[in-house]
Amino acid sequence: MKKLKDLIAKDLWVVLLDLVAVNLSYYLAFFFRFYVNLKLGLENAEKYHAAFLGFAPWYSVIAIIIFAAWKLYGGLWRYAGINDMNRIIMANVCTIIVHVAGTAAFFIRMPVSYYAVGGILQFVFVVIIRFSYRALMVEKKKLRSRGLTKVNTLVVGTGESGRRVVKNLEESDAFRPVMVVGSGAGTMDGIPIVTLDKVIWKNIGAVFVADPLLSSSQREEIRRLADKNGSELHDYTGYFSNLGGKLSLTELLAIIHTPVVIEANGKETEFMDGQAALAALTGKYEVTGIDADKLKIILEKQHKLSTQEVLAQAYAAVMDGDQQ
Repeated sequence: MKKLKDLIAKDLWVVLLDLVAVNLSYYLAFFFRFYVNLKLGLENAEKYHAAFLGFAPWYSVIAIIIFAAWKLYGGLWRYAGINDMNRIIMANVCTIIVHVAGTAAFFIRMPVSYYAVGGILQFVFVVIIRFSYRALMVEKKKLRSRGLTKVNTLVVGTGESGRRVVKNLEESDAFRPVMVVGSGAGTMDGIPIVTLDKVIWKNIGAVFVADPLLSSSQREEIRRLADKNGSELHDYTGYFSNLGGKLSLTELLAIIHTPVVIEANGKETEFMDGQAALAALTGKYEVTGIDADKLKIILEKQHKLSTQEVLAQAYAAVMDGDQQ
């Protein structure tokens, strides 16, 4: 119960908007079904109106509890994605079932059109409440970035990793992806795809490697071309593939220029960018997981060995060597 109260308190403005949404949606459904010339003009309209008003307070409380159970509160809605949409859909399905069963069991069964229109409107309102924040943040970032000088950037890789890098760079204030290196022609999110030998290096200030399948010779060639043309090179492969690339945590945070969530030893903290996260972290950490959709990095602090532990491990290693 305390956790539920904390979630509601944290997202109080969202809860208030949800209360408006769940009641307004079914009121509009009732209005469309029973009002004629702005008056209750259909037969038995008054008893349906009384049922709507009598169930509304109970439904408001139950809907908020269901939304909380489906984790629609306490989320970082600037990163809202498909998983959040799935939870919204399931939460709305549950509330529709409650609305149908509650009105039919304790008041009166409403017309089918009332339930259908009310359920659809409620879903639309709840989605708008959650995803409008993300849309506003994107537009705000675009307005803020106008007039700023961005570095023209080359992204190496056309797979899912490359797409994520492009998305991250487009949301940053420092980089502008202008070209993607891949095996085929075409575009990726509106950015032209070219082969490495067709890259126009003029004005390319940074290169982001995002292809985990590149061979060592290909990586070396990209590094040579970047050095030759004075382009800053970053390797994103270890970040997005989580396959043990050579990108350290310090290097990773240094190239993240958008809000990032750090989960260290089970505690989540949101930072404005990678530099802010780097400044807040103390000690050595190991990356144990990555949620690229929400740009969340999961860390576990590495505990420094005592002198006795180091000596014990060294002694065990020497003894094993002698036995072999």
